[in-house]
Amino acid sequence: MNDIVKIGSRLAIICAVAAVVLGLANAVTEPKITIMKKMKLEKSLEQVSKGMKIGKFTPVKDSPVVKGYYPLTDKADKRSGYICKLTGNGYGGDLDIIAGISVKGKILAVILLEDDETPGLGKQAEHASYMTKYIGTGEDKPVPVRKTQLSQKDADAVTGASITFMGIGKALAAGSSYVKKLGGE
Repeated sequence: MNDIVKIGSRLAIICAVAAVVLGLANAVTEPKITIMKKMKLEKSLEQVSKGMKIGKFTPVKDSPVVKGYYPLTDKADKRSGYICKLTGNGYGGDLDIIAGISVKGKILAVILLEDDETPGLGKQAEHASYMTKYIGTGEDKPVPVRKTQLSQKDADAVTGASITFMGIGKALAAGSSYVKKLGGE
C-alpha cells in the first residue's frame, strides 16, 4: 500500500511540475506568437491588395464563411474591391483564408493563413502556386469547387487533398458572392 502512495505522490509532483513549466512556456511564447500572427496578416494583406489602398476592417456577423472585409480603393479613391477574411472547412479543421476580390466578384489573390491539413497533401495549399487555380474565377467563370471543374493537371495536383481543395473553393465562392452583393458601395 505504501508503494502505491509513494508512486502516486511522485506522479502527482511530476504532473504539477510539468503543468507549471508548460504554463510558464505559454506565458513567454504567447505574446510572441500573437505578434508573429499580426505581422503575417499585415504582410498577407499587402500581397492580396494588389497595390490598392486597404481600408478599415469591417466584421461580418451574419455569415458562417465571411468573417469580415477590408475595402480596397484605387489611386482615385474609387472602390475597386475587398479583401475578405474567410473560413473554409478542411480535412484537419478550419481553413483561415484571405482573398482579394474585385467588386464584380473576381478572385484577384488568395492566401491560406492558417490550417491543420495533412503534411504533404493538404499542406500544399499553403503554397502560392496552389492558389493559381482560383485566380480569375468568380466573376464570369465559377470558382472551382469540384475536381471536374479543373484541368487534368490541376485535378491531379489536388488528388489526396480533395477536402482541402473543396473547402477553399467553397469559401472563395461564398466570398465572391458576398462581394458581388456589396458591390462598389
